[in-house]
Amino acid sequence: MARRRLLRRGFLVVAAVVIGAGLGLALDIARDGGLAAWLTPGLHEAPGPTYVARGVTVDVDGRDVYIDCRGAGSPTVILEAGFGGGADAWGTLLDGLAAVTRTCAWDRPGLGRSTSRGLHSGAEAVTDLRSALAAADERGPYVVVAHSLGGIYARLFAATAGDPVVGLVMLDTYEPDLGMDADPALDQAFRDEIRRSLDDAVSTFRQGEELDLTATLPELQAADAALPKTLLLYTDPYGRYQQPDQEAKVAAWYHAIRARYPHAELEIVPGVSHFIHFDRPDLVIDRVRQMIQGLGPAATPGPSG
Repeated sequence: MARRRLLRRGFLVVAAVVIGAGLGLALDIARDGGLAAWLTPGLHEAPGPTYVARGVTVDVDGRDVYIDCRGAGSPTVILEAGFGGGADAWGTLLDGLAAVTRTCAWDRPGLGRSTSRGLHSGAEAVTDLRSALAAADERGPYVVVAHSLGGIYARLFAATAGDPVVGLVMLDTYEPDLGMDADPALDQAFRDEIRRSLDDAVSTFRQGEELDLTATLPELQAADAALPKTLLLYTDPYGRYQQPDQEAKVAAWYHAIRARYPHAELEIVPGVSHFIHFDRPDLVIDRVRQMIQGLGPAATPGPSG
């Protein structure tokens, strides 16, 4: 009977991750203007190795926070999943990155094995992460690898006090404040669609993650004064933005993303879906390794796998 309960719990956890990923994808579809943009190779393939939980729960202000850290070396990589996902979302990357350097995945408040903290802002979730890392005796400096909605947490984590964040690797991240809705080069109907999508996101994130996006947006505005070294791995915007006015939409996106990350390296990855870490885990691991090697003597990665 105990084994049956354990198996059922495992099934529910996996189902929650898949549903969360689907909801996150639906939001990005609404934001970016069309389902066809996301029907790219890899989207419907199996996501690769299943995550095997080997982490611990630590106490943060009387609540449980789950964190799973593996490998050795510095800087420590932090994995931030997309909407509704936690450590379970990183089966394709966790052990591969842990062969390069110390790597930690976690469950945000109210997700997976972590206790809810009620409605909260992104910065409050990041405070939980900082506290959980300290409770688990983990140390920086850090490189954050973030997918989709995880990008907002990566930006906020980089801005908080504590061991420094020396690099960001952003995997097709969700940017709710990119500003394309104010770009006069885009037609009014498309700009209105972006604003409606943001309104929908406020409700969806509140229900799905107890995330207060309205409170988080000003936190993001204050966080971007000094972003660390950043690599952006994105899908092809020509596949994302469809007619009419495809060229104008793509040009506006390039302008907006370069304004957001003026010193970042932008790499468009061909033939992948929104889930780049599912489709090309080898590429993501290689790019993280390259970033660590480029950080200089402070970075001392473990043996490569």
